[in-house]
Amino acid sequence: MNKSLKFWYLENFDFFSELSQNQREFVHRNTEMKSLLKNEIIYLEGSPANNIYFLKEGEVRISKFNDAGEEFLIRIIPPGSIFGESSIICSSKRKEFATAEKQSLICRISNNKMKELLLLNPELNLRYSGMLEIRLENMQKRLEDLTFKNSEERILDFLKTTAINSGKCSNGEITIPSSLTHKNIAKLTSTSRQVVSGVFNDLKKQGIIYYNRREIRILNPDAILNSLSKTVK
Repeated sequence: MNKSLKFWYLENFDFFSELSQNQREFVHRNTEMKSLLKNEIIYLEGSPANNIYFLKEGEVRISKFNDAGEEFLIRIIPPGSIFGESSIICSSKRKEFATAEKQSLICRISNNKMKELLLLNPELNLRYSGMLEIRLENMQKRLEDLTFKNSEERILDFLKTTAINSGKCSNGEITIPSSLTHKNIAKLTSTSRQVVSGVFNDLKKQGIIYYNRREIRILNPDAILNSLSKTVK
């Protein structure tokens, strides 16, 4: 990749926004950019965990296989996010696998260089630690939801959480730019594609959401943000 283009991508990555110029140069020198095709594997479960990745464009699917050999979808990584992050403090082997959900652009840095960067910038170190804590809490919440919430509640909670974390507000609506299929939402909420389609169709009929292949628009945010199953009749 052209060096000036690579530097532009790194300059516009939110995680690096608080770095000094010298620290930005450090990132530039020690990262490698790579374009990915749809469904291209980035790393496999059990492979060496030597790098951390930043997603600039596209989407990445983080999954595991259960004992029956079925894929368990952990999360879909949107642009501007970090993944493979736990390798810096945890196992030397990957505990999940990562695949490009669509054509994507990633940036890779080795664990050792990432540790150097975190030591150079204590504030960045705190942000990184906070991110790990939030992701751990999200996994814990997902496990609790499986125990205490029904399918419809989990789907609505998914919409609520996604709207808060990545939605964009405009004219009283929240737009979630996403290519998530009903099948992937079902995997993320441990439900079925049919149940997801049913809930989405009910919400659409009530004028609460509108959706297509490119986005989900929450037309009535209060109905999603302030309630769960009672919004689905």
